[in-house]
Amino acid sequence: MTNAQETTRRDATPSQAAADAVRMRRRKAQWLVSGMLSLSLLIVAMGIYTSTRTESISITGYLSGIILAFGSFLGVLGLCLEENRKQLLIAAIVFLSFGIISSFLCLVVDGVFILLNIDMRPMKEGRCQFYTSGNSYIYENYYATVPCQGLTESCNMKVRSGTCYCCDLYDCANGGYLNNYYEFVGVQSCQEVLSLYVLLWVLTTLNLLAFVCGILTTAVLGSIKDMKSGVVGLDVSQWGGSSLFSFDGTSCSSPTAPLLMDPNSHAGHQLYPRASLYVSPAAPAAAGSSVSPGGSSDTSHAQPNPPPFAPLYNLLPYKTSSFSA
Repeated sequence: MTNAQETTRRDATPSQAAADAVRMRRRKAQWLVSGMLSLSLLIVAMGIYTSTRTESISITGYLSGIILAFGSFLGVLGLCLEENRKQLLIAAIVFLSFGIISSFLCLVVDGVFILLNIDMRPMKEGRCQFYTSGNSYIYENYYATVPCQGLTESCNMKVRSGTCYCCDLYDCANGGYLNNYYEFVGVQSCQEVLSLYVLLWVLTTLNLLAFVCGILTTAVLGSIKDMKSGVVGLDVSQWGGSSLFSFDGTSCSSPTAPLLMDPNSHAGHQLYPRASLYVSPAAPAAAGSSVSPGGSSDTSHAQPNPPPFAPLYNLLPYKTSSFSA
């Protein structure tokens, strides 16, 4: 094994290790972004399902999932494609940043302004009633007056069909104005309200998890958005002059290959080491001793086996008269 092959083999080991590290890093980023995409789609599905259970609660948790899902999708495309990778990752970072802000807002709205204002104690004790006027869609907007017996006073209240109401939370004096969550419209039973309460807590927890994972995903995409295909982050000087960046002119076997300059000697390597493509300046003195006095030419300078594509002037007889003083 020659020295050049040993050098190439020794320098290929760190470069291959660096390439494997970059490939593993990109694979981990793909798993992270794919998990973020799955979490966002879960938030969207659960948020839409929860918001359709009742008309009394305006749930906003699925809005953050939509923005995060779009940003995660752009991140997956940016990590899988070679073209326009940086632009896609920058767009993914922008949408993920908006998704992080929206998830925090949804966390505050759903977790603070809704969950903390819902009192489940009368519901758990069975003190709430469910009113329905029938199973047909004709009676969905039908209002009825029902008696309501609170803790301190009794009154009548109007409810729609398919409503679970709690008289203990209803303010008879103000008509329930101070408490907005004393009734849940559009449910099938009061037991469904308990399930809705659990779903709200799950959705809030998922928004909190999406907030943390969104920050982590944005940081990872920002660290690898400048990576290019192949070995990234390696300096040419770290390769130690491997065969990918250094060429030897003597190893060229093609007749049409150009002559490359050696950076150390600043001299061009000959394309054919055994063939002379030009006459050196020292040739006349050496050739003058072999020429007969009568001016006859010496045919020993003609090469019997010229290289392929060699110029024809190498085959001409050498004349010393042109070099005589």
